[in-house]
Amino acid sequence: MALIPTDDPALATRVKRQLMGFVSYMMFVGPMFYAVSSGWLRLGYGGLAWLVVAAFVVNLGFLFAIRSGYTRRFADPSLMVLQVGIACVTALVIGYYLDQARIITVMLFFTAFFFGIFSFSRRQYLGLTIVAVVGYALMLLLKLSANHIDANAQHLELLHFMMLAIVLLWMSLLGSYIAQLRESLARKKDALATALERLKELSSHDELTGLHNRRHLMEVLDQQLERALRHDEPFALCILDMDHFKRINDTHGHGVGDEALRGFSERIRAHLRGMDTIGRGDNSQSTFGRYGGEEFLLVLPYAEDASARACVERLRNAINATPFPTSAGALAITFSAGVAHYCKGETIAAMLDRADAALYRAKAEGRDRVEVASTALASS
Repeated sequence: MALIPTDDPALATRVKRQLMGFVSYMMFVGPMFYAVSSGWLRLGYGGLAWLVVAAFVVNLGFLFAIRSGYTRRFADPSLMVLQVGIACVTALVIGYYLDQARIITVMLFFTAFFFGIFSFSRRQYLGLTIVAVVGYALMLLLKLSANHIDANAQHLELLHFMMLAIVLLWMSLLGSYIAQLRESLARKKDALATALERLKELSSHDELTGLHNRRHLMEVLDQQLERALRHDEPFALCILDMDHFKRINDTHGHGVGDEALRGFSERIRAHLRGMDTIGRGDNSQSTFGRYGGEEFLLVLPYAEDASARACVERLRNAINATPFPTSAGALAITFSAGVAHYCKGETIAAMLDRADAALYRAKAEGRDRVEVASTALASS
């Protein structure tokens, strides 16, 4: 198992952040070693070694918990609040044993608080600031009671304390502001992703009926043609046209006409789901859509001979079975259809022309019927 996963970006980020924290701890080993050798850090070499080992073990434990996925169950899977809290305690312990070089303690606090920029809220930042300042004050009181601070240095220690409190408060406010910016950017990113998804949907769907639009249907037909050329697989297409749709608009208004279009689309789509001839791995919802106006296009993969006509007759019977409820009352709706099977060597435009000619013939012969295009036109 790789230390940094490649299949989980969020987990990879948490692992990298943990490794950064470990490196941050190790960076302070050199300055503290120098402080011990200079007599400024009363831990001694043995105490410093124990401190380094403890920091290594704690970081290794956090790394294992995060990398294993165990921390996913928590609201803060990086355990950032706990880790910064431990870093602050470590800084206070070092500060207690420091007689000089107080800059090490201050920088430990700064480094710990810096990691909060990744995830802390303002409340978390201010809470940790209060804990750190109170902890630092208690540490100073312990040093005073143990006579580790002489009288001449007390005013300087008070100045250090005041500056630490001010800077930590400033870091909290700045960090929480950055956190708010990060959250705002995340919200805008989500909104943009939603808008792009909506735009993508509108580019391939008809807004009124929710069906796929002409553009998508032409892409499906191109795919079917490529499949037919490569694998010699049959397919057919059918143009469906609602009968007397103009009469519905003229009599009841365009609003009712829109209701009729939606009802017609929903009923066809519902009956496509159970049709054995639609599919064999193809999504039946992607093979039917609005071609334009009151015309609809149905792509029939693998359909040959009479099977395409049987499918469309089945749809015609489903449409005729029950009138469509509208705000103007129940309306009886029928459709005429023209079916064209693919003939080797022809283009999609030629197929559509043949299907359209068959549709025209169905209209001319009384409507509410299905006509199959002649193959003679394709071979001519």
